[in-house]
Amino acid sequence: MEFLLDPNVAFVVLSAAFFMIIFALLTPGTGFLETLALALLVLVGYSVANLAVNAWAIVLLLAGVVLVLIALRRAWKWYILAGSIVCVIIGLLFVYQGAGSLLAMDPLLAMLLSLGMGVFIWIVGRNTSAAFNLRPSSDPNQVIGMTGKALTEVAAKGSVYVDGENWSATAENRIPKGSLIIVLERTGLVLKVGIPEEKKQKK
Repeated sequence: MEFLLDPNVAFVVLSAAFFMIIFALLTPGTGFLETLALALLVLVGYSVANLAVNAWAIVLLLAGVVLVLIALRRAWKWYILAGSIVCVIIGLLFVYQGAGSLLAMDPLLAMLLSLGMGVFIWIVGRNTSAAFNLRPSSDPNQVIGMTGKALTEVAAKGSVYVDGENWSATAENRIPKGSLIIVLERTGLVLKVGIPEEKKQKK
């Protein structure tokens, strides 16, 4: 476990734990990601317990985690996500105290991982919010008001063809096979149909 006392290794493990926590939140129930995230957090705890750390950076990192969760819970606001990125990056960079330098880890490593973390949070936050707010591509109630064709005689029961699909159907008045029909209501997978007004007028 001594390798975890290297600030560079500790920084990489902390970043990996953060990545894994986000993945676990996005795909809950698998068990594997949650277990891996927990294992990484245990390693992070060991590093934090044995290295000099900045308490304010830990608080800032936790605040960033909370903001990320808010951004992922359908509360998309660009400034919330931007704030989470700032908190997470600053928190990650300064969790471990440097010995005579601003950063405890290698500057290049810190820059690459921080940049990757910021881009990752932004993309995940936007895409997750878009997925939450995406309306269903098809609404079964959209068939109401559409016209179709009676495949069988329709009365207490029957079958009709509407919007490219076969449906079970009922009608108040008998509708002959082959007639043009219009959908009046939908109950589950059963349509209540009738004859279009123009057809009635012609009769």
